[in-house]
Amino acid sequence: MELYYYTSTDTMRYIIEKGDIFATNIRYMNDSEEYTNGLEELFQLAGNEELVNKWLNDRGRNDIGTEDIKQTFTEENLEKCRRNMDYYSISFCQKNDLLSQWAIYAKESGVSIKMNFENDLYHFYTDSEEKGEKSQWELAPEKVLYFTRDSMEDEKDEYERQAFLILDKLYARDFKDQTEGKDEVWRYVSTFVKRYDFYQEAESRLVFQPTQTAYYPRVQYRMDQKVLKPYLDMICKDGWPIWEIMIGPGFNQQVVYNSVEHFLNHVEIKVGIRDTEDYLKRIEEYWKPYAGELKGIKIYDDLHRHIMDAKAANMRLEAAQIAFDELMQQVCNFIQEDDVCSEGLKKYIKRHRFMNKGIVLSSSSIPFIY
Repeated sequence: MELYYYTSTDTMRYIIEKGDIFATNIRYMNDSEEYTNGLEELFQLAGNEELVNKWLNDRGRNDIGTEDIKQTFTEENLEKCRRNMDYYSISFCQKNDLLSQWAIYAKESGVSIKMNFENDLYHFYTDSEEKGEKSQWELAPEKVLYFTRDSMEDEKDEYERQAFLILDKLYARDFKDQTEGKDEVWRYVSTFVKRYDFYQEAESRLVFQPTQTAYYPRVQYRMDQKVLKPYLDMICKDGWPIWEIMIGPGFNQQVVYNSVEHFLNHVEIKVGIRDTEDYLKRIEEYWKPYAGELKGIKIYDDLHRHIMDAKAANMRLEAAQIAFDELMQQVCNFIQEDDVCSEGLKKYIKRHRFMNKGIVLSSSSIPFIY
């Protein structure tokens, strides 16, 4: 799953050097009504007996009934859930180089950090209130479901499709072993439900439940627009899986590009590369869009032979980074000078530079309009 984190260059530096990202308390997200919208939409959905029965029949669920659902989704439980929304979230976008995201989160040549979440689960941790202990979670990002009844009057098929997905989450067969009760599931799933009006944001989230870890996490605070926002300083084991950094369409885009390039060449970074095989996989992925065109060209075929040899020899990561940095430069130089290679390929390597640390550095093609 490829996701994008739009942010400032300063925050990017922190993420890459420290391996941390702030997870903000759901009550203090940019939309102040965000955390209550999901709760209320799920409450209305649970009361729609016709739609719930249709879902039960479609999914072949005979282990629950509409009365079971009504017993959970009561006015009393709704108020209880409103008072207890102790969740922390990190937001990603499913789309790269999206103008609306640049405008909101990364003005004046911010960056879009591409992360490739390939595994089913990732290990996250932060400091806990218990000295010497860590609060730990194993989870992966999930897509936000854009779901608001009053905004979807003319989108009845889409409303039903989203409703079924939400009910699937609420009554997943393995949820009963992961939560304290259905009201907890209600609260958790509601953090992934957002107003349908915002569907173009294409958001995914990591949501951390403090109650689902052995030690309650240590909450910190940061000032944002004159508000003290509670957050958790989340670390991804082995580093966040960062594959690319795209420089946004600011007036000083080239200067920012040069500064990030210099930064990546001179600091120790944490980008989720555990060993040489991880590093070599990134090289193979870099060339994949033009693999058909390049196959049969000697210098490119030699590069892949060296990759196979490095894997067989269990080459040390540091040695591989040095050796393949030179090899990659040789291939790129050949492509730029060769008359046979397509203009598309030449433009690709010019706009997407593979850095020796295993990250691709690129620039947005959107014109600067701010």
